[in-house]
Amino acid sequence: MADFEKSFRKLGELTSSANASCREFTRVLEDIGFTIEQCGSAGHKIARHPAISLSDFPDYNCGHNSGEAVKRPYIKKLYKFVKQHEDAIKEYLK
Repeated sequence: MADFEKSFRKLGELTSSANASCREFTRVLEDIGFTIEQCGSAGHKIARHPAISLSDFPDYNCGHNSGEAVKRPYIKKLYKFVKQHEDAIKEYLK
């Protein structure tokens, strides 16, 4: 559970960051248990979590390469999603 707390705290820190790279943001999501899927358009990704059964998962955009920054609204959207489903994610990660 300490790993979740650490990763969730990092995700929270990224919500106020001006320059969160796609690689860094994706790594934090994967540490929380998300699988990241590529969408049809370049740089667009969907974050799915096996503990949450939804048909509509949040997405984010990395531009055209993994070194580009993720825009803050995407980070905030994923942070709110994790916070909303925190109990289910924690239970899954046990």
